[in-house]
Amino acid sequence: MGIQISTIRSILEKQSSSQPCYPLTPYSYLDRDVWSVDRYGLLTDLQILPEKLMRGQDDGVWFWWCDAQFLPFRDDHLFATTSCFMPRRDATWYPVPNAFNGRIQLIDVHGPDNIKCQVFSRTSSTVFPKVQPHPLGQLVAYCGTGDVVVMATDGDPVYSRSRDLTNAVHVYCAVGRNGVSLACLKRGMGVYFLETWSLHLQILPDKSIRCSQVCPNFIPLRGTSEFVACKFSPDSQFIAVSGSVGHLFVVRKPSLEKHCILWPGVLSEGLSHAESFDFNPRFPHEWLAMGTRDNRLQLFNIDTQQFGEVAEVKDKVDCLRYSPDGLLLAVALRNFDISVLNAQDLNHFHFIPMSELCVGEVSRTQPGYASVLNLSFTQDGSHLASSSCDGHLRIWRVPRLFSLQELCRNCILSHTAICRIQQLKMVPDKIRNFLLYKYF
Repeated sequence: MGIQISTIRSILEKQSSSQPCYPLTPYSYLDRDVWSVDRYGLLTDLQILPEKLMRGQDDGVWFWWCDAQFLPFRDDHLFATTSCFMPRRDATWYPVPNAFNGRIQLIDVHGPDNIKCQVFSRTSSTVFPKVQPHPLGQLVAYCGTGDVVVMATDGDPVYSRSRDLTNAVHVYCAVGRNGVSLACLKRGMGVYFLETWSLHLQILPDKSIRCSQVCPNFIPLRGTSEFVACKFSPDSQFIAVSGSVGHLFVVRKPSLEKHCILWPGVLSEGLSHAESFDFNPRFPHEWLAMGTRDNRLQLFNIDTQQFGEVAEVKDKVDCLRYSPDGLLLAVALRNFDISVLNAQDLNHFHFIPMSELCVGEVSRTQPGYASVLNLSFTQDGSHLASSSCDGHLRIWRVPRLFSLQELCRNCILSHTAICRIQQLKMVPDKIRNFLLYKYF
């Protein structure tokens, strides 16, 4: 999967900011015939931190802040990371010493008897760790110790940005689907900054704003460990920013001017967690799905300021994610359960009772903090990865039925580099867009 740094930079230097970026390799899907599942639909259950890196004895109250995401068009590989904390109510959390906090890993789940884990020994993090796979499929972005880094799969940093004169700490980063837009939230001087950069032959600064200038009171809370997040729209032209207190606002690129503030404002209640929102990939930027503190799931058009479907859920929403084709919406609840819904009408499609596997993990949960920290669909939406506060990565099968067209798409993409599909001139746009999961 390795590729030279100079080649990556050359590719991104030529990449258009208005077009999606695609991998240089063929599609690698998760073979359903190789993996068996239990009655829950569970393929595998892994401790994200490898046993060889474990230091100390987990007494059942450590809070594992972990994240795992499938690589674009590589359903048999995930980037993962984790840090373990000793929770302290109404006080700042500190990582457990000597626990290799924020170590990035590349997990290969090609087969049940051949699971591999590549650990990148030079990676670490002093904040709640996250991985952001790059659309090229060869890179991952993360907030490290003192810098934000875009790293290749061989462990070499392709781009990095250290702290500036403000000495603000990088706490969350996001990569646009165009592959050249990078956004980062920083905390320092009593405020949060939102910065954007462009990835070309080198990393170039674009714009920086104080979040409180757009959304008043979006500032760090003293004496607590709060979590914030930012996410690009599918067209890479808008950025949504959220906080664990419930704030959510959207800004436009490249000016980072306010597009709308959803809470406080439009929503009657704030987000239930910073990760409880997502853009619908079937639209450029218009539709957001959100889970709010009143146990409601809501669809909202940020252009027309109109609500779509609304549904009640049984607990607080910790995280929600659309499938790449935008047909399914996975919703993780505070009680560890996961519901997969029809993305259009929010009707039930599939249920994963993960709480039955996590009965002994209730002691780890903390008021106001997520139990399920992230969800990630494979490219075809047939499998879902969950990462939770018990430090486990679980991969679940989603019982989807595929049309003949979709099966043919997988076959074509598995024999051709994805980027070459985009370059075909004689193929009608409708067919090319279908092959590339492009809907606008």
